[in-house]
Amino acid sequence: MRFATFKAPYTGKLEATVVVLPGQAGGELANVNRWRGQIGLPPMDEPGITKARTSIKTRAGALNVYDFTSEGQIKSRLVAGYISTPDGNTWFLKMTGDADPVAKAKPDFMTILGSVRLD
Repeated sequence: MRFATFKAPYTGKLEATVVVLPGQAGGELANVNRWRGQIGLPPMDEPGITKARTSIKTRAGALNVYDFTSEGQIKSRLVAGYISTPDGNTWFLKMTGDADPVAKAKPDFMTILGSVRLD
């Protein structure tokens, strides 16, 4: 299922992945809530997801971006991009880890998200 893994040059727990699945792959709401659960956050409803979503333009179309941080003893952070493409696939580009290294890597990750294209 994993299409790619990126390793960032920052100290601490940090991983960025790309997963491509056919069709809707459960839908955006279900996937965002699954990601939130992975870092210890409760699920959100559709209005909450809408407020949390930012969108960036890519050559593949609009890519929705989410950025969540848990408030546990060790703060975890997740930045994820979600895009359904005209070819019928859903792409998930996700960076997770400890809050500090994720914060340091976010500008580079946003550049990767902005470069998504289908050709």
